[in-house]
Amino acid sequence: MRVAGSTAGPVDRRRFIKGGLGAAGLVTATPLLAACGDDSDAPTVEAPAGESPSAAGERIVIVGAGAAALAAADELEVRGFHNVVILEARDRVGGRIWTSSIGDGIPVELGATWIHGVRGNPISDIVEHNRIETAETDYDNAVLYDHDGRPAEPVDPALWGQYMALAYEMPDASLAEVFNQFAATHALGDDDRRLWLHSLASMFSHEFGADISDLSIMSYDEPSTLRGGDVVFPQGYSQIVDVLAAGRDIRLDHPVAGIDHSEPIVVITTESGDTFEADRVVVTVPLGVLKADAITFTPGLPPAMRDAITALDMGILNRTCLLFDEPFWGRDTEWIGYAGQQPGQWSETLNLYPYLGRPVLAMFNPGSFGAEIEQYSDAEITSRAIGALMAMFGDVPEPVDAVSTRWELDPWSRGSYSYLPVGVAFDTYREMARPVGDRLFFAGEATHSRFPSTVHGALLSGRRAARQISGLMR
Repeated sequence: MRVAGSTAGPVDRRRFIKGGLGAAGLVTATPLLAACGDDSDAPTVEAPAGESPSAAGERIVIVGAGAAALAAADELEVRGFHNVVILEARDRVGGRIWTSSIGDGIPVELGATWIHGVRGNPISDIVEHNRIETAETDYDNAVLYDHDGRPAEPVDPALWGQYMALAYEMPDASLAEVFNQFAATHALGDDDRRLWLHSLASMFSHEFGADISDLSIMSYDEPSTLRGGDVVFPQGYSQIVDVLAAGRDIRLDHPVAGIDHSEPIVVITTESGDTFEADRVVVTVPLGVLKADAITFTPGLPPAMRDAITALDMGILNRTCLLFDEPFWGRDTEWIGYAGQQPGQWSETLNLYPYLGRPVLAMFNPGSFGAEIEQYSDAEITSRAIGALMAMFGDVPEPVDAVSTRWELDPWSRGSYSYLPVGVAFDTYREMARPVGDRLFFAGEATHSRFPSTVHGALLSGRRAARQISGLMR
């Protein structure tokens, strides 16, 4: 997503920011990794594709059943590891990929939504091989409303370029501090400031789930982006999960409480007291779970990794999906922006009608307000969402159905995805990818420095962890 009304064209938000200054499963691992470039986050003993004679007897346990875990299991199978067990805390597979439903079974995404950049993206290969339907998102197909419901003009692209230039001149400052200086220099009045704060929330907060006071321009300086536009799945992102999960040994409702890697045989203990023994373990839980020390490691993780876990943070991007009898908005307009009195609150709404043919709106709230609304009841969240729609459209009908997310309160996620706070070096992501000895390996979007905060980054990190293990067998 990106700021409504921008003239940058249908690109993802990160690429726009950087331009501000001017059959089942994956068939083989190597071509897909090459498509995005090999990941050099952590040392890997390179191993050719194909089965290793010593792999068959290895017992592998993967903690978590999201994209990284399923990709690791797929790659391990390709390389001859057939004794692989996946332990998942939830009662479903997919982790932060979560396709739910609203009304009479209409699919809606409550987690990951887009393929960010289809060219060279390994998820695109899954789509192609399995004939999964996608629909392109046109970020320029947007309207913007001011706080009083009047149509508003987006920020002048020329001024946006000046803001970006100033941000790069102040790499150690937060984006909020940059804006305060920018607003003073340009003598922005209240109306202009409100529209600017909407644009900043739309562009930055919705990208990383954090307030602009917690982000700097360096948060975007090194991650790579893929081209080709962004697409959604009208029938759900879970189709990708279904492909990757097919045939796997997945134990649901198995939250892991401890991992003892002090001996040659690793012992994994679940919250219910069940134990599993393994020769190698791949940990794919979200950064938020690691930050909460929800899993006890014996011995503890190395200081460099602990420091990295502490330094990185988890963004929050919650959504409220509303189903109506009929659209009262432009049914073909994909993005509805709202520059309300409170910056960032209900500021971006995705109209799902062009994708689903049903009158469903997905309303997003990032950062501190996204966390705040988790304390409200479902009825209160829905009421506040309707209040924002009334500010834009006048009287609106009651929704037929509604569903809201609470990612920070989710004990198996504790946030939406990772981001780099002000003052934290980007190399911190690389520390998250380093194996601990030859028995403990890590994967997940927060362990991939080229594509953090993305599903394809998670997928590639799982492939990397599998290759690290395979390299030990040669």
